[in-house]
Amino acid sequence: MNGPKAIEGLKTALQTELNGIEFYRMAAQQTEDAKGKQAFQMLADDELKHFNTLQQQYSALIENNGWQKFDLGKMPEFSGESPIFSVELKERIKGRHFEVSALSIGALLESNSIEFYRKMKDASDDPTAKEMYAKLQQWEEKHLEAITKQLDIIKEDYWAEQGFTPLF
Repeated sequence: MNGPKAIEGLKTALQTELNGIEFYRMAAQQTEDAKGKQAFQMLADDELKHFNTLQQQYSALIENNGWQKFDLGKMPEFSGESPIFSVELKERIKGRHFEVSALSIGALLESNSIEFYRKMKDASDDPTAKEMYAKLQQWEEKHLEAITKQLDIIKEDYWAEQGFTPLF
């Protein structure tokens, strides 16, 4: 896929990454959890890498009508039992609406990106474009995995604190 369809796909991808950058920067500023600040900033930095790569491809398609080699760098690592927030956050989950909402919105952003990049990869006939979209999809899957793991760790306690969990 080259030409107008490729350009439109890149425009959509660029806007998606900008949304992620701004959201994760906001989340990093808003959370009071130190590990959460670092993790959300790392997610914002990853999305910025994606944005820059997509912007380079956009320029290459406009100027040279072709895809160019790219390097996204090293895939992110989320470590520990609690990949986004400190373990202590679980102990003080009461009233942590922002953190739970941020994870839920992040999961939605990442899921949408994964699906979009999968579709772009499948629709592309250029090997470089296919490779780029496949790698972007893998990065977003890594993000979603960490976010989902963190949500799983805190959601039961959060729900119980909010009275969402039925008492049997």
